[in-house]
Amino acid sequence: MNPKKILAFFLAMVMVVVMIPMTAVAESDGYYTYTVTDGEATITDVDTSISGDVTIPDTLGGYPVTSIGNYAFYYCDSLTSVTIPDSVTSIGYSAFCDCSRLTSVTIGNGVTSIGGHAFASCDSLTSVTIPDSVTSIGERAFYDCDSLTSVTIPDSVTSIGERAFYDCDSLTSVHITDIAAWCNINFYDYVSNPLYYAKNLYLNGELACELVIPEGVTEIKNYAFDFCSSLTSITIPDSVTNIGANAFFYCRSLTSITIPDSVTSIGERAFGGCENMTSVIVPGSVTSIGYRAFEKCSSLTSVTIGNGVTSIGDYAFNSCSSLTSVTIPDSVTSIGYRAFENCSNLTSVTIGNGVTSIDSSAFRGCTSLTSVTIPNNVISIDTHAFYGCSSLTSVTIPDSVTSIGSSAFQGCTSLTSMSIPNSVTNIGSYAFQGCTSLTSMSIPNSVTNIGSYAFDNCTSLTDINVSDD
Repeated sequence: MNPKKILAFFLAMVMVVVMIPMTAVAESDGYYTYTVTDGEATITDVDTSISGDVTIPDTLGGYPVTSIGNYAFYYCDSLTSVTIPDSVTSIGYSAFCDCSRLTSVTIGNGVTSIGGHAFASCDSLTSVTIPDSVTSIGERAFYDCDSLTSVTIPDSVTSIGERAFYDCDSLTSVHITDIAAWCNINFYDYVSNPLYYAKNLYLNGELACELVIPEGVTEIKNYAFDFCSSLTSITIPDSVTNIGANAFFYCRSLTSITIPDSVTSIGERAFGGCENMTSVIVPGSVTSIGYRAFEKCSSLTSVTIGNGVTSIGDYAFNSCSSLTSVTIPDSVTSIGYRAFENCSNLTSVTIGNGVTSIDSSAFRGCTSLTSVTIPNNVISIDTHAFYGCSSLTSVTIPDSVTSIGSSAFQGCTSLTSMSIPNSVTNIGSYAFQGCTSLTSMSIPNSVTNIGSYAFDNCTSLTDINVSDD
């Protein structure tokens, strides 16, 4: 064969070999099985006899140990403590999962990420300090660590994954050093935050009660303080523009909150379940009050809704049983589903002229409400809107309304008379069922449909007038 052809063939073979991906070969030192990639070792498995107090070496076979691989110490149920060296930068998925006798972990200062399920079901683990190098904690990382009593979260952490602390029901304290950093953590859900179980937040060793969020914080992220029972008051700076979903959900000791004019949105459930909060002023800068934002704030007696609010979300003030009056400004165009349902001490409501719809069950179960004037822009009174408002004696319905929904006034047992305007074309089923004090009703010819049982059990109704007036 031509020597030049032989050389070309040889070079082609070399190129093929170079282009084939090299698979790391597993090696072992007797205790640890590891692979080497780019001069760095990853522990992939350990000898099943490993037990007691273990310090993981920072080198294996002369290579620095930079990673604890997926499942590396999985089900090492004789392991009681482990020290991870500073050379390690990542702890893999389920790395120490089901190490049922593991009581303590020292995580080296080089670790930047703790993988999903990394310490899940470590039933004997009582405390863990996460070093300042860690930026992310994976999903279910400490799932079912039911002996864990305290956790320290460093300022470096920016994300905590789904259900990271789920079933850690022995937690009593969460320790942090920087409120601004804490407000900026992206929690995946409510049990990503260890406060769900711990209830008590410690800032630089002191129980956080009267919390001052520092100037410069622009957002209080979702779930930041949910279930934090230690909080009694919060000062929010003018730099904050958004209060996230569940931000202060079930902060049961919280008695007061001042929302600055810089805030433009209040997320869903933001203050839901704050059962000792007595008053709130929603500033004019806020455009929407989110879903269940103040639901079950059972001590709330006073609420001021600013002139910039355009929508009151579903369940926004549901079951605020101490609320006695509310004024809805003209800026609001919609009152959401069950927004004021079961506000049992609500006696008066002023609905602004901007409202175009009163959604289903908006005032359902407001048993102390005596009178209501519906403004001229409302087109529909939805199903169950005033269902069970047993103290309601009078209602003014404007000419703009075209539909009265099913069960809209069902069970309004104190309602004595009702005049329906010429604009109405539909009266839904059960609309006035059980209005036992209703004696007279004027129905215009514009009404083309009256639903079944619309006036069922109106035992005092003696006069129904159908006219063109």
